[in-house]
Amino acid sequence: MNKKLKNTLHIFGFEFQRFIFYKRWMFVFLILVVSFFAYLGGSTVLVFTINNKVSANIFDAVFNVFGYPDTIFIILIPLFLIFISDIPMTSSFEDLVFIRVNSRKKWLWNKILLLMVLTVIYILIILFIVFFINSFALPFSNTWSEMAVKFPERSRINPQIIVSFSPISALIRLVALMLLGLLSIGLLTITASLFFNNAFLGFFIGTIVSICGSFAYHDYFPQHFVNFFITNHMIFNLHSFGIKDPLYPPYSLSIVYWIVWILLFTLLSLEICKRRDFIPGKSFGGE
Repeated sequence: MNKKLKNTLHIFGFEFQRFIFYKRWMFVFLILVVSFFAYLGGSTVLVFTINNKVSANIFDAVFNVFGYPDTIFIILIPLFLIFISDIPMTSSFEDLVFIRVNSRKKWLWNKILLLMVLTVIYILIILFIVFFINSFALPFSNTWSEMAVKFPERSRINPQIIVSFSPISALIRLVALMLLGLLSIGLLTITASLFFNNAFLGFFIGTIVSICGSFAYHDYFPQHFVNFFITNHMIFNLHSFGIKDPLYPPYSLSIVYWIVWILLFTLLSLEICKRRDFIPGKSFGGE
């Protein structure tokens, strides 16, 4: 393995372990919050199946949790931002990292890599909790349930999804969209934290953008604004698949939308990083 790459991975591994240790109690809080909403989503599905005498499976609960915009924009995204908003903040440990890598770009790429890994871990934790809790009451099946087919709005599943994909295929697309969306908003947040040198301001800005996504869903903003905002691009259920819908974007367009976000805020954070004096009075030579 290349010596520079090995050194970079060693620093990343040490920083990742340090971050997880520092945030360990927040993971407990995350598990409790997500468990509550997973239980709530599963209970909603079970009550509906009993009252309407239809069958359901675990994917009804999964899409019920991930298909409710308020849960995403008001709970899950701000919770994620609490974890990652202080990623670019400096400390005595960071001084050692600066001296070791001797490059602003390498330091920032290390932070972006940490954000990417944490985004994947966050999604996997949520998925595991939702599946685990609801597996006790709902069966697993890679076919759409009677509830999803007859009452897709109750499972929060776009009927076009049912026609176009199997449950697992739909879930893979949902996870890909969530990963890109969370990574994009995370990059916005750490860019703001870096710019203001304040983790709280970064968290505040990212959370305001997220909550505005909920407001846009509830029609508090003009429709032409909603079309360009994060709302429809974040929620898998609010997409058109095969059949064009003027209210919802194609899935592929949202993928491009988030890639543009990622590129934009990566470039912005690199520019801020180049201009910032991280360690006053110390030499920090690399660009």
